[in-house]
Amino acid sequence: MKLTYLTLFAILLTSYMASAQNLYTQANAAHPTNEANSTTGWTGATTLSSSTTTPQNGTYAILAISTSTGGRDVRYTFPATVGTVYDITIWARRGATFNNPAFANWSGFSGFATTLITSQNWTQFNFTVTATASNPVIVAYTAPIGGGAGNEIFIDNITITAQGGGGDTQPPTAPTNLAASNTTSTATTLNWTASTDNVGVTQYQIRRDNVNIGTVGGTITTYNATGLTASTSYNFNVVALDAAANVSPASNTVQITTLADNDTLAPTAPSNLAASNIASTSLTLNWTASTDNVGVTNYRIFRNNTLLGETGNNSITYNVSGLSDSTTYSFYVVAQDAAGNTSNQSNTINPTTTSGGGGEPYTTLNANLPTVNWQSQNFYASGEVGIGTSPNPNFQLSVNGTIRAKEVIVESGWSDFVFEKNYYLAPLREVEQFINNNGHLKDIPSEAEVRQNGVGLAEINTLLLQKIEELTLYMIDINKRIEKLEAEKTNLSPLQGEDSN
Repeated sequence: MKLTYLTLFAILLTSYMASAQNLYTQANAAHPTNEANSTTGWTGATTLSSSTTTPQNGTYAILAISTSTGGRDVRYTFPATVGTVYDITIWARRGATFNNPAFANWSGFSGFATTLITSQNWTQFNFTVTATASNPVIVAYTAPIGGGAGNEIFIDNITITAQGGGGDTQPPTAPTNLAASNTTSTATTLNWTASTDNVGVTQYQIRRDNVNIGTVGGTITTYNATGLTASTSYNFNVVALDAAANVSPASNTVQITTLADNDTLAPTAPSNLAASNIASTSLTLNWTASTDNVGVTNYRIFRNNTLLGETGNNSITYNVSGLSDSTTYSFYVVAQDAAGNTSNQSNTINPTTTSGGGGEPYTTLNANLPTVNWQSQNFYASGEVGIGTSPNPNFQLSVNGTIRAKEVIVESGWSDFVFEKNYYLAPLREVEQFINNNGHLKDIPSEAEVRQNGVGLAEINTLLLQKIEELTLYMIDINKRIEKLEAEKTNLSPLQGEDSN
Protein backbone atom coordinates (compact mmCIF):
# COMPACT_ATOMS: atom_id res chain seq x y z
CA MET A 1 0.00 0.00 0.00
CA LYS A 2 2.85 2.38 0.92
CA LEU A 3 4.49 1.70 -2.46
CA THR A 4 1.19 2.50 -4.21
CA TYR A 5 0.96 5.89 -2.45
CA LEU A 6 4.55 6.69 -3.36
CA THR A 7 3.92 5.77 -6.98
CA LEU A 8 0.79 7.94 -7.10
CA PHE A 9 2.68 10.83 -5.51
CA ALA A 10 5.47 10.52 -8.09
CA ILE A 11 2.96 10.58 -10.93
CA LEU A 12 1.24 13.68 -9.53
CA LEU A 13 4.56 15.40 -8.93
CA THR A 14 5.72 14.67 -12.48
CA SER A 15 2.44 15.99 -13.88
CA TYR A 16 2.74 19.19 -11.82
CA MET A 17 6.33 19.77 -12.88
CA ALA A 18 5.40 19.27 -16.54
CA SER A 19 2.53 21.74 -16.33
CA ALA A 20 4.76 24.31 -14.58
CA GLN A 21 7.70 23.93 -16.98
CA ASN A 22 9.32 27.24 -17.97
CA LEU A 23 8.86 27.63 -21.72
CA TYR A 24 11.50 30.36 -21.76
CA THR A 25 14.16 27.84 -22.74
CA GLN A 26 17.06 29.76 -24.30
CA ALA A 27 20.20 29.96 -22.19
CA ASN A 28 20.77 33.72 -22.11
CA ALA A 29 21.16 36.67 -19.76
CA ALA A 30 17.47 36.70 -18.77
CA HIS A 31 16.99 33.01 -17.92
CA PRO A 32 16.27 32.52 -14.19
CA THR A 33 18.30 29.31 -13.79
CA ASN A 34 20.16 28.56 -17.05
CA GLU A 35 21.85 31.95 -17.32
CA ALA A 36 24.45 32.69 -20.00
CA ASN A 37 26.36 35.72 -21.24
CA SER A 38 24.26 36.05 -24.43
CA THR A 39 21.00 37.39 -25.90
CA THR A 40 20.11 34.17 -27.73
CA GLY A 41 16.44 34.07 -28.78
CA TRP A 42 15.93 37.85 -28.72
CA THR A 43 15.75 39.92 -31.91
CA GLY A 44 14.84 43.47 -32.84
CA ALA A 45 16.20 46.73 -34.21
CA THR A 46 17.78 47.93 -30.94
CA THR A 47 21.36 47.32 -29.93
CA LEU A 48 21.17 44.16 -27.77
CA SER A 49 23.77 43.04 -25.26
CA SER A 50 24.29 41.05 -22.07
CA SER A 51 24.87 43.47 -19.18
CA THR A 52 26.35 43.01 -15.69
CA THR A 53 24.96 46.35 -14.48
CA THR A 54 22.87 45.53 -11.38
CA PRO A 55 20.99 42.49 -12.79
CA GLN A 56 17.78 41.47 -11.05
CA ASN A 57 18.81 37.82 -10.91
CA GLY A 58 22.18 36.14 -11.27
CA THR A 59 25.11 37.80 -13.05
CA TYR A 60 23.59 39.16 -16.27
CA ALA A 61 20.54 40.98 -17.65
CA ILE A 62 19.56 41.81 -21.24
CA LEU A 63 20.14 45.47 -22.20
CA ALA A 64 18.38 47.04 -25.21
CA ILE A 65 19.42 50.52 -26.44
CA SER A 66 17.57 52.48 -29.15
CA THR A 67 19.63 53.44 -32.22
CA SER A 68 20.09 56.59 -34.26
CA THR A 69 18.32 54.93 -37.20
CA GLY A 70 15.05 54.46 -35.31
CA GLY A 71 15.67 50.98 -33.90
CA ARG A 72 13.60 50.79 -30.72
CA ASP A 73 12.08 47.30 -30.42
CA VAL A 74 13.19 44.00 -28.90
CA ARG A 75 11.27 40.75 -29.53
CA TYR A 76 11.01 37.17 -28.30
CA THR A 77 8.88 34.27 -29.58
CA PHE A 78 8.22 30.76 -28.29
CA PRO A 79 6.25 27.73 -29.55
CA ALA A 80 2.71 27.87 -28.13
CA THR A 81 -0.49 25.88 -28.36
CA VAL A 82 -3.38 27.89 -29.74
CA GLY A 83 -6.05 28.36 -27.07
CA THR A 84 -3.70 27.74 -24.13
CA VAL A 85 -3.50 30.34 -21.35
CA TYR A 86 0.05 31.39 -20.44
CA ASP A 87 1.40 33.20 -17.38
CA ILE A 88 4.36 35.36 -18.44
CA THR A 89 6.55 37.06 -15.83
CA ILE A 90 9.23 39.57 -16.87
CA TRP A 91 11.39 41.71 -14.61
CA ALA A 92 12.27 45.02 -16.26
CA ARG A 93 13.48 48.52 -15.57
CA ARG A 94 14.34 51.59 -17.60
CA GLY A 95 17.93 52.84 -17.87
CA ALA A 96 19.55 56.13 -17.00
CA THR A 97 18.42 57.51 -20.37
CA PHE A 98 14.76 56.79 -21.08
CA ASN A 99 11.67 57.93 -22.99
CA ASN A 100 8.42 56.18 -22.02
CA PRO A 101 9.55 52.55 -22.58
CA ALA A 102 6.76 49.98 -22.68
CA PHE A 103 5.64 46.45 -23.42
CA ALA A 104 3.38 46.96 -26.46
CA ASN A 105 2.09 45.48 -29.73
CA TRP A 106 2.33 41.81 -28.70
CA SER A 107 1.08 39.56 -31.47
CA GLY A 108 -0.42 36.07 -31.35
CA PHE A 109 -2.05 36.71 -27.96
CA SER A 110 -5.43 37.81 -26.67
CA GLY A 111 -5.79 39.52 -23.29
CA PHE A 112 -2.67 41.68 -23.61
CA ALA A 113 -2.64 45.42 -22.84
CA THR A 114 0.13 47.96 -23.37
CA THR A 115 2.13 48.38 -20.14
CA LEU A 116 4.62 51.18 -19.45
CA ILE A 117 8.00 50.56 -17.82
CA THR A 118 7.99 53.52 -15.43
CA SER A 119 10.77 52.93 -12.92
CA GLN A 120 14.55 52.67 -12.84
CA ASN A 121 14.10 50.09 -10.09
CA TRP A 122 13.49 46.47 -11.04
CA THR A 123 9.74 45.84 -11.38
CA GLN A 124 7.95 42.52 -11.87
CA PHE A 125 5.50 42.54 -14.79
CA ASN A 126 2.90 39.75 -14.89
CA PHE A 127 0.84 38.97 -17.98
CA THR A 128 -1.90 36.34 -18.33
CA VAL A 129 -2.64 35.87 -22.03
CA THR A 130 -4.18 33.31 -24.35
CA ALA A 131 -2.27 32.13 -27.44
CA THR A 132 -4.04 32.79 -30.75
CA ALA A 133 -1.04 31.71 -32.88
CA SER A 134 1.53 28.94 -32.64
CA ASN A 135 4.46 31.39 -32.51
CA PRO A 136 3.32 34.46 -30.53
CA VAL A 137 5.67 37.42 -30.13
CA ILE A 138 6.57 39.36 -26.95
CA VAL A 139 7.64 42.93 -27.75
CA ALA A 140 9.20 45.73 -25.69
CA TYR A 141 10.01 49.26 -26.89
CA THR A 142 12.78 51.49 -25.57
CA ALA A 143 10.85 54.61 -26.67
CA PRO A 144 7.95 55.80 -28.85
CA ILE A 145 8.59 56.45 -32.54
CA GLY A 146 10.96 59.36 -32.97
CA GLY A 147 12.06 58.97 -29.34
CA GLY A 148 15.74 59.28 -30.22
CA ALA A 149 18.86 57.19 -29.72
CA GLY A 150 20.39 55.96 -26.46
CA ASN A 151 17.18 55.10 -24.56
CA GLU A 152 17.70 51.99 -22.43
CA ILE A 153 15.66 49.14 -20.95
CA PHE A 154 16.89 46.15 -18.94
CA ILE A 155 15.09 42.76 -18.96
CA ASP A 156 15.77 39.80 -16.66
CA ASN A 157 14.43 36.69 -14.86
CA ILE A 158 11.74 35.63 -17.38
CA THR A 159 9.31 32.74 -16.91
CA ILE A 160 6.64 31.51 -19.33
CA THR A 161 4.32 28.76 -18.06
CA ALA A 162 1.13 27.23 -19.38
CA GLN A 163 -1.75 27.21 -16.96
CA GLY A 164 -3.02 23.79 -15.85
CA GLY A 165 -5.72 22.14 -17.91
CA GLY A 166 -3.80 21.88 -21.17
CA GLY A 167 -5.41 24.74 -23.12
CA ASP A 168 -8.15 24.25 -25.65
CA THR A 169 -10.27 21.16 -24.97
CA GLN A 170 -13.43 22.12 -26.86
CA PRO A 171 -13.91 20.20 -30.13
CA PRO A 172 -15.38 21.77 -33.27
CA THR A 173 -19.00 21.23 -34.18
CA ALA A 174 -19.79 18.42 -36.63
CA PRO A 175 -19.69 19.26 -40.36
CA THR A 176 -23.20 19.25 -41.83
CA ASN A 177 -24.99 18.80 -45.15
CA LEU A 178 -22.41 16.36 -46.55
CA ALA A 179 -23.38 15.56 -50.17
CA ALA A 180 -21.82 13.84 -53.18
CA SER A 181 -21.86 14.98 -56.81
CA ASN A 182 -20.14 14.30 -60.15
CA THR A 183 -19.97 10.57 -59.34
CA THR A 184 -18.27 8.48 -62.04
CA SER A 185 -17.06 4.91 -62.21
CA THR A 186 -13.90 5.76 -60.24
CA ALA A 187 -14.50 9.06 -58.42
CA THR A 188 -16.97 11.35 -56.65
CA THR A 189 -16.91 14.92 -55.30
CA LEU A 190 -17.86 15.59 -51.66
CA ASN A 191 -19.09 18.95 -50.33
CA TRP A 192 -20.19 19.96 -46.81
CA THR A 193 -21.05 22.94 -44.62
CA ALA A 194 -18.16 24.18 -42.46
CA SER A 195 -17.81 23.39 -38.77
CA THR A 196 -17.32 26.10 -36.12
CA ASP A 197 -14.82 26.14 -33.24
CA ASN A 198 -14.03 28.36 -30.25
CA VAL A 199 -10.48 28.89 -31.63
CA GLY A 200 -10.58 27.73 -35.24
CA VAL A 201 -10.91 24.65 -37.44
CA THR A 202 -7.52 23.64 -38.89
CA GLN A 203 -8.40 20.60 -41.02
CA TYR A 204 -11.07 18.14 -42.09
CA GLN A 205 -10.56 14.38 -42.30
CA ILE A 206 -12.51 12.51 -44.96
CA ARG A 207 -13.52 8.95 -44.12
CA ARG A 208 -14.62 6.23 -46.51
CA ASP A 209 -16.28 3.26 -44.85
CA ASN A 210 -14.91 4.61 -41.51
CA VAL A 211 -11.31 4.68 -42.78
CA ASN A 212 -9.49 8.01 -43.15
CA ILE A 213 -8.63 8.56 -46.83
CA GLY A 214 -7.45 12.17 -46.84
CA THR A 215 -7.42 15.63 -45.25
CA VAL A 216 -7.99 19.21 -46.41
CA GLY A 217 -7.33 22.56 -44.77
CA GLY A 218 -9.75 24.13 -42.32
CA THR A 219 -11.09 26.62 -44.88
CA ILE A 220 -11.80 23.99 -47.57
CA THR A 221 -15.18 22.24 -47.69
CA THR A 222 -14.82 20.06 -50.77
CA TYR A 223 -12.88 16.87 -51.57
CA ASN A 224 -12.44 14.75 -54.71
CA ALA A 225 -12.46 11.06 -53.77
CA THR A 226 -10.68 9.06 -56.48
CA GLY A 227 -9.46 5.50 -56.97
CA LEU A 228 -12.93 4.00 -56.54
CA THR A 229 -14.15 0.78 -58.12
CA ALA A 230 -16.93 0.80 -60.71
CA SER A 231 -20.44 -0.34 -59.71
CA THR A 232 -19.54 -0.25 -56.00
CA SER A 233 -21.31 1.37 -53.01
CA TYR A 234 -19.32 3.51 -50.54
CA ASN A 235 -20.18 5.37 -47.32
CA PHE A 236 -18.49 8.73 -46.63
CA ASN A 237 -18.42 11.02 -43.62
CA VAL A 238 -16.24 13.95 -42.49
CA VAL A 239 -14.87 15.13 -39.11
CA ALA A 240 -13.27 18.49 -38.19
CA LEU A 241 -10.12 19.06 -36.10
CA ASP A 242 -8.71 22.16 -34.40
CA ALA A 243 -5.10 23.12 -33.58
CA ALA A 244 -5.29 21.29 -30.23
CA ALA A 245 -6.25 18.07 -32.09
CA ASN A 246 -9.80 18.08 -30.71
CA VAL A 247 -12.01 16.02 -33.05
CA SER A 248 -15.61 16.88 -33.83
CA PRO A 249 -18.49 14.40 -34.04
CA ALA A 250 -18.85 12.89 -37.51
CA SER A 251 -20.98 14.55 -40.16
CA ASN A 252 -23.98 12.87 -41.69
CA THR A 253 -23.07 9.80 -43.78
CA VAL A 254 -23.61 9.94 -47.53
CA GLN A 255 -23.75 6.72 -49.59
CA ILE A 256 -22.86 6.67 -53.28
CA THR A 257 -22.69 3.95 -55.91
CA THR A 258 -20.12 4.40 -58.67
CA LEU A 259 -21.12 4.07 -62.30
CA ALA A 260 -20.46 1.00 -64.41
CA ASP A 261 -17.05 0.94 -66.08
CA ASN A 262 -18.15 1.04 -69.70
CA ASP A 263 -16.94 4.50 -70.73
CA THR A 264 -14.64 4.29 -73.77
CA LEU A 265 -15.26 7.74 -75.22
CA ALA A 266 -12.38 10.22 -74.78
CA PRO A 267 -12.95 13.90 -74.02
CA THR A 268 -12.62 16.48 -76.75
CA ALA A 269 -9.26 18.25 -77.04
CA PRO A 270 -8.75 21.41 -74.97
CA SER A 271 -8.70 24.52 -77.15
CA ASN A 272 -7.49 28.13 -77.15
CA LEU A 273 -4.45 27.39 -74.99
CA ALA A 274 -2.73 30.70 -74.16
CA ALA A 275 -0.08 32.04 -71.78
CA SER A 276 -0.42 35.13 -69.58
CA ASN A 277 1.41 36.75 -66.66
CA ILE A 278 4.69 35.97 -68.41
CA ALA A 279 7.69 36.77 -66.21
CA SER A 280 11.35 35.76 -66.15
CA THR A 281 10.76 32.48 -64.28
CA SER A 282 7.00 31.82 -64.46
CA LEU A 283 3.81 32.12 -66.48
CA THR A 284 0.15 31.11 -66.34
CA LEU A 285 -1.56 28.76 -68.80
CA ASN A 286 -5.30 29.04 -69.58
CA TRP A 287 -7.46 27.08 -72.01
CA THR A 288 -11.05 26.37 -73.00
CA ALA A 289 -12.51 23.33 -71.27
CA SER A 290 -12.92 19.95 -72.96
CA THR A 291 -16.25 18.14 -73.01
CA ASP A 292 -16.93 14.49 -72.21
CA ASN A 293 -19.93 12.15 -72.21
CA VAL A 294 -19.41 11.53 -68.45
CA GLY A 295 -17.13 14.29 -67.25
CA VAL A 296 -13.56 15.60 -67.44
CA THR A 297 -11.64 14.80 -64.24
CA ASN A 298 -8.10 15.93 -65.02
CA TYR A 299 -5.86 17.92 -67.37
CA ARG A 300 -2.24 16.97 -68.05
CA ILE A 301 0.22 19.75 -68.97
CA PHE A 302 3.22 19.04 -71.21
CA ARG A 303 6.29 21.26 -71.57
CA ASN A 304 8.66 20.55 -74.46
CA ASN A 305 6.77 17.24 -75.02
CA THR A 306 7.45 16.10 -71.43
CA LEU A 307 4.74 15.79 -68.76
CA LEU A 308 5.06 18.81 -66.47
CA GLY A 309 2.09 18.35 -64.14
CA GLU A 310 -1.64 17.71 -63.71
CA THR A 311 -4.51 19.80 -62.40
CA GLY A 312 -6.07 16.84 -60.56
CA ASN A 313 -9.52 18.27 -61.31
CA ASN A 314 -11.37 20.09 -64.08
CA SER A 315 -9.55 23.40 -63.54
CA ILE A 316 -8.66 25.20 -66.80
CA THR A 317 -5.66 27.15 -65.51
CA TYR A 318 -2.17 26.12 -64.43
CA ASN A 319 0.68 28.17 -62.94
CA VAL A 320 4.11 27.25 -64.32
CA SER A 321 7.20 28.15 -62.27
CA GLY A 322 10.90 27.30 -62.23
CA LEU A 323 11.54 28.56 -65.77
CA SER A 324 14.71 30.23 -67.08
CA ASP A 325 14.70 33.85 -68.19
CA SER A 326 14.81 34.76 -71.90
CA THR A 327 13.93 31.18 -72.88
CA THR A 328 11.29 29.85 -75.30
CA TYR A 329 9.17 26.86 -74.23
CA SER A 330 6.47 24.81 -75.94
CA PHE A 331 3.29 23.81 -74.08
CA TYR A 332 0.20 21.74 -74.82
CA VAL A 333 -2.57 20.18 -72.70
CA VAL A 334 -4.66 16.98 -72.85
CA ALA A 335 -7.86 16.10 -70.95
CA GLN A 336 -8.75 12.87 -69.14
CA ASP A 337 -11.99 11.39 -67.81
CA ALA A 338 -12.57 9.08 -64.85
CA ALA A 339 -12.19 5.98 -67.02
CA GLY A 340 -8.69 7.08 -68.05
CA ASN A 341 -9.65 8.04 -71.59
CA THR A 342 -7.29 10.74 -72.90
CA SER A 343 -8.15 13.44 -75.44
CA ASN A 344 -6.11 14.65 -78.38
CA GLN A 345 -3.68 17.40 -77.45
CA SER A 346 -4.61 21.07 -77.52
CA ASN A 347 -2.98 23.65 -79.74
CA THR A 348 0.72 24.14 -78.98
CA ILE A 349 2.02 27.54 -77.86
CA ASN A 350 5.62 28.78 -77.65
CA PRO A 351 5.93 31.63 -75.11
CA THR A 352 9.28 33.26 -74.26
CA THR A 353 10.06 34.28 -70.70
CA THR A 354 11.20 37.83 -70.00
CA SER A 355 14.78 38.82 -69.31
CA GLY A 356 16.26 38.53 -65.83
CA GLY A 357 18.31 41.22 -64.15
CA GLY A 358 16.07 41.59 -61.13
CA GLY A 359 12.82 40.72 -62.87
CA GLU A 360 10.52 42.72 -65.13
CA PRO A 361 7.70 44.69 -63.45
CA TYR A 362 4.45 42.83 -63.75
CA THR A 363 2.78 45.54 -65.85
CA THR A 364 5.61 46.03 -68.32
CA LEU A 365 4.95 43.20 -70.75
CA ASN A 366 1.50 41.81 -70.26
CA ALA A 367 -0.79 43.63 -67.85
CA ASN A 368 -2.08 46.05 -70.50
CA LEU A 369 -2.64 43.44 -73.20
CA PRO A 370 -6.27 42.80 -74.18
CA THR A 371 -5.78 39.07 -73.46
CA VAL A 372 -5.23 39.70 -69.74
CA ASN A 373 -8.41 39.73 -67.67
CA TRP A 374 -7.65 41.54 -64.42
CA GLN A 375 -11.03 40.49 -63.03
CA SER A 376 -10.43 36.78 -63.50
CA GLN A 377 -7.99 36.38 -60.63
CA ASN A 378 -6.39 38.15 -57.68
CA PHE A 379 -3.02 39.82 -58.16
CA TYR A 380 -0.30 38.26 -55.97
CA ALA A 381 3.35 39.29 -55.78
CA SER A 382 5.78 37.20 -53.73
CA GLY A 383 8.41 39.95 -53.65
CA GLU A 384 8.58 43.73 -53.49
CA VAL A 385 6.41 45.84 -55.81
CA GLY A 386 7.25 49.28 -57.21
CA ILE A 387 4.69 51.55 -58.90
CA GLY A 388 6.27 54.50 -60.69
CA THR A 389 9.57 53.67 -59.01
CA SER A 390 11.95 50.76 -58.53
CA PRO A 391 11.01 48.21 -55.83
CA ASN A 392 12.65 48.92 -52.47
CA PRO A 393 13.85 45.79 -50.60
CA ASN A 394 12.90 47.46 -47.30
CA PHE A 395 9.21 47.75 -48.24
CA GLN A 396 6.65 45.39 -49.77
CA LEU A 397 5.12 48.25 -51.82
CA SER A 398 6.75 51.50 -53.03
CA VAL A 399 4.67 54.13 -54.85
CA ASN A 400 5.97 57.31 -56.50
CA GLY A 401 2.67 59.17 -56.70
CA THR A 402 -0.66 59.41 -54.97
CA ILE A 403 -2.98 56.63 -53.80
CA ARG A 404 -6.76 57.01 -53.78
CA ALA A 405 -8.94 54.71 -51.70
CA LYS A 406 -12.31 54.78 -49.94
CA GLU A 407 -10.84 53.29 -46.76
CA VAL A 408 -7.43 52.34 -45.36
CA ILE A 409 -7.33 50.07 -42.31
CA VAL A 410 -4.14 49.68 -40.28
CA GLU A 411 -3.43 47.42 -37.31
CA SER A 412 -1.42 48.96 -34.51
CA GLY A 413 -1.25 49.72 -30.82
CA TRP A 414 -3.12 52.71 -29.42
CA SER A 415 -2.39 55.58 -27.06
CA ASP A 416 -4.72 55.03 -24.11
CA PHE A 417 -1.65 54.49 -21.92
CA VAL A 418 -1.67 58.31 -21.58
CA PHE A 419 -4.65 58.00 -19.22
CA GLU A 420 -2.90 55.53 -16.91
CA LYS A 421 -2.16 56.92 -13.45
CA ASN A 422 1.60 56.43 -13.67
CA TYR A 423 1.96 58.19 -17.06
CA TYR A 424 4.45 61.08 -16.92
CA LEU A 425 2.73 64.24 -18.24
CA ALA A 426 5.48 66.80 -18.71
CA PRO A 427 4.86 70.32 -17.30
CA LEU A 428 4.09 72.87 -20.01
CA ARG A 429 7.32 74.70 -19.16
CA GLU A 430 9.23 71.51 -19.98
CA VAL A 431 7.26 71.11 -23.22
CA GLU A 432 8.08 74.71 -24.17
CA GLN A 433 11.76 74.17 -23.47
CA PHE A 434 11.81 71.02 -25.63
CA ILE A 435 10.17 72.90 -28.53
CA ASN A 436 12.64 75.78 -28.22
CA ASN A 437 15.58 73.35 -28.22
CA ASN A 438 14.38 70.95 -30.93
CA GLY A 439 11.82 72.74 -33.07
CA HIS A 440 9.16 70.04 -32.76
CA LEU A 441 7.00 68.26 -30.17
CA LYS A 442 8.53 65.57 -27.98
CA ASP A 443 7.85 62.01 -29.26
CA ILE A 444 6.92 63.41 -32.71
CA PRO A 445 9.55 62.91 -35.46
CA SER A 446 11.12 66.05 -36.89
CA GLU A 447 10.61 67.20 -40.46
CA ALA A 448 14.16 66.07 -41.30
CA GLU A 449 13.48 62.57 -39.92
CA VAL A 450 10.26 62.27 -41.91
CA ARG A 451 11.96 63.46 -45.10
CA GLN A 452 14.71 60.90 -44.63
CA ASN A 453 12.82 57.89 -43.26
CA GLY A 454 9.13 58.56 -43.92
CA VAL A 455 6.58 57.86 -41.23
CA GLY A 456 4.21 54.95 -40.66
CA LEU A 457 0.51 55.75 -41.01
CA ALA A 458 -0.37 53.65 -37.97
CA GLU A 459 2.44 55.10 -35.87
CA ILE A 460 1.76 58.75 -36.69
CA ASN A 461 -1.96 58.30 -35.95
CA THR A 462 -1.02 56.74 -32.60
CA LEU A 463 1.33 59.62 -31.86
CA LEU A 464 -1.24 62.25 -32.84
CA LEU A 465 -3.81 60.61 -30.57
CA GLN A 466 -1.20 60.58 -27.79
CA LYS A 467 -0.79 64.35 -28.17
CA ILE A 468 -4.56 64.89 -28.28
CA GLU A 469 -4.96 62.88 -25.07
CA GLU A 470 -2.12 64.84 -23.42
CA LEU A 471 -3.79 68.09 -24.56
CA THR A 472 -7.05 66.86 -23.00
CA LEU A 473 -5.27 66.30 -19.67
CA TYR A 474 -3.76 69.80 -19.85
CA MET A 475 -7.22 71.30 -20.53
CA ILE A 476 -8.73 69.38 -17.61
CA ASP A 477 -5.98 70.70 -15.34
CA ILE A 478 -6.44 74.29 -16.57
CA ASN A 479 -10.21 74.02 -16.09
CA LYS A 480 -9.71 72.87 -12.49
CA ARG A 481 -7.46 75.87 -11.85
CA ILE A 482 -10.03 78.26 -13.35
CA GLU A 483 -12.79 76.77 -11.20
CA LYS A 484 -10.56 77.17 -8.13
CA LEU A 485 -9.87 80.84 -8.97
CA GLU A 486 -13.58 81.52 -9.51
CA ALA A 487 -14.38 79.96 -6.15
CA GLU A 488 -11.74 82.09 -4.45
CA LYS A 489 -13.12 85.20 -6.16
CA THR A 490 -16.62 84.37 -4.91
CA ASN A 491 -15.34 83.99 -1.35
CA LEU A 492 -13.54 87.37 -1.57
CA SER A 493 -16.62 89.34 -2.78
CA PRO A 494 -18.33 89.79 0.70
CA LEU A 495 -15.04 90.99 2.17
CA GLN A 496 -14.66 93.57 -0.55
CA GLY A 497 -18.18 94.84 0.28
CA GLU A 498 -17.26 95.26 3.96
CA ASP A 499 -14.16 97.27 3.02
CA SER A 500 -16.28 99.67 0.97
CA ASN A 501 -18.39 100.37 4.08
